[in-house]
Amino acid sequence: MAKKERTAEEVATKAARRAARASLKAGKQKVAISPATPSLNEKLHLHSPIQHITTSFYLALSPCAYHDPVGGLLAEHISPHLLSYYPPLNAVLLGFENARISESQDEVGEEASDVLARSFNEYAVSFLWLTCDFVVFRPSPGTYLEGEVNLQNEALLGLICLNYFNVSIPKENMPSDWTWNGQTWSDGQGKLDQKIICQVHDFEASGQESISITGTLVGL
Repeated sequence: MAKKERTAEEVATKAARRAARASLKAGKQKVAISPATPSLNEKLHLHSPIQHITTSFYLALSPCAYHDPVGGLLAEHISPHLLSYYPPLNAVLLGFENARISESQDEVGEEASDVLARSFNEYAVSFLWLTCDFVVFRPSPGTYLEGEVNLQNEALLGLICLNYFNVSIPKENMPSDWTWNGQTWSDGQGKLDQKIICQVHDFEASGQESISITGTLVGL
């Protein structure tokens, strides 16, 4: 029996039906949706070096502060380190609040009417646990900072961040389209005249007064 030939119109209709079925099938398949990449401003907020932490220290209380143990501990051990690098916190101390004392670390946060300090042998000082809620500046690798240019030379770009902290961006950590014209750095579109966002590469404490921060330029 001879096979019936189909007209061009029939062939087109069948092809359209096949395409419609394929499209419907594809629509039922699960499609992986990748999350949107955070903007630089969002990264500044999400990966900020300013942190709020709660920490306890076992500290010596001088006899002259027995009438105000919390104030005495803060004045002797905490307040002198404001706006300087404090090794026990591995950060620059910006502020503190909600200071409280306890006899043991297990009792931190519990309300106690009387707290007994501990003395050792003939030593005049007593020891207590002091707990505070600290605000610190800890520029760990991967955090983001925004700053204004305050130093330029052929080897690096210097920034001042938060009106206090200095960040250096070495030449090798700048985008390839940035150039040095003998006096200033400029981006691929011309003169540098706005705030710069950098990602912290590393930081190093210089004694107990300041820190040295190295970054990578990521945007304007």
